[in-house]
Amino acid sequence: MRSSMKRLAVVPVLLASGCIGTNFNLATQRQEYTITSTDKEVEAGRKLAAQVERELTLVTDEPVQERVRRIGQRLAAVCDRRELVYSFAVVKDDEVNAFSLPGGYVFVNEGLVKLAANDDELAAVLAHEIGHVTARHAVKRFESQLGAQLIQLASLAAARQGPAPQSVGVATQSMQLAYARQDELEADRLAVTYTTAAGFDSKAMLAFLDRMQEKDRTRSHYMPGRVVRPYYAMTHPFVPERRLAVKEALFGVADYLDYLNSPD
Repeated sequence: MRSSMKRLAVVPVLLASGCIGTNFNLATQRQEYTITSTDKEVEAGRKLAAQVERELTLVTDEPVQERVRRIGQRLAAVCDRRELVYSFAVVKDDEVNAFSLPGGYVFVNEGLVKLAANDDELAAVLAHEIGHVTARHAVKRFESQLGAQLIQLASLAAARQGPAPQSVGVATQSMQLAYARQDELEADRLAVTYTTAAGFDSKAMLAFLDRMQEKDRTRSHYMPGRVVRPYYAMTHPFVPERRLAVKEALFGVADYLDYLNSPD
């Protein structure tokens, strides 16, 4: 889901630890290199979560908060990073949105909770956000941004402020947007795994995606005049592409129309 880049602007400073480590990520099934230890990640998440709670209003309805915590903890118990202490909270906001922070902090807008028809659909959303945490998407995104900044600085020095730095900036931005879209699809696939393992109906994710698309149809990927927003400029995949990823995770294959409607 969409995360607040303004709130996460301080992440690079908080995450930088100064040394490179490597580990096998169970969620992504990849050997990964990182400059951010788990302790640093949790510290960053804790500080950011405190900032979020200062800036936003948490829902005072305790049964709503308890429902989200209960579902979230059930999913956390079967996810790929069980060493983290996960936190779940509902924010008073009508927008259909949710976001996760490094270290296991998950926030869900009240509007999304209301849109979810049942616990299975809400579990799909929470599992998606947990997927971002287990795959360390936020950490890797900001580490890649730090690397991109170094490349741009090197290009700037080499070209002495010629045209090269601008072209490098456009290329790195496009690459980061592509990675962001792939992160969303990976979180969707992990959500299927986690909801299934936790005993929820993982097919409920398809129903929620359909409802979200219908609600968002007038503003999600449309520009003035009903022109479709260029795909390369988006950080999130179109819903048909997300449906395709979910169906492949559920059944091993999607329907012909799902492939037909995919941007690729």
